[in-house]
Amino acid sequence: MASRGRIIRRIGIGCLVVVAAIVLLFGRTIKDLWSHGFLDAYLSPEQTRTYNATSQNNLKMLHSAMLQYHESEGQFPKSNGWMDAIRSYGAASDLAKGEAEKRFVAPSLSRKPGAFGYAMNDAASGKYKGDLKDPKTILIFDSSDTTRNAHGDPKKLLPTPPRPGGNLGITVDGSIVKL
Repeated sequence: MASRGRIIRRIGIGCLVVVAAIVLLFGRTIKDLWSHGFLDAYLSPEQTRTYNATSQNNLKMLHSAMLQYHESEGQFPKSNGWMDAIRSYGAASDLAKGEAEKRFVAPSLSRKPGAFGYAMNDAASGKYKGDLKDPKTILIFDSSDTTRNAHGDPKKLLPTPPRPGGNLGITVDGSIVKL
């Protein structure tokens, strides 16, 4: 009969052999999973939230993204691709996947696939904000053109009848205005 110490030693050696085998067989896979963040995400998941859209919140986010783009590029984006240009500036790491895109869609159009409902004023297209004479110039507004990257003159593209709560816009200086 083996002594108690010898049994414990054999169990310990057996455990070491099993751990060594696991490391040899799966070590690279575990390292790859860890380095790509999969294990970290599983072990400490981030809290995410869903986005509660309002037209005012959307316009504020779009304005913020436009200003970040402006600071980075020295001008506002060209109006014919403005949503594409500011997309990465509108990201939010605390939103659940797909929720950040909702900020580009007017809440009253959220059930219409492919409809966005905001447009950029062509008067600000590719311009430095200091080149615009009036800081109350409309930058982004509710639009009857619901395509992605819609743009034009706010006076010509306002939805009729107005959207729930009225047609809104945001100025270059960040003021929300009823149009």
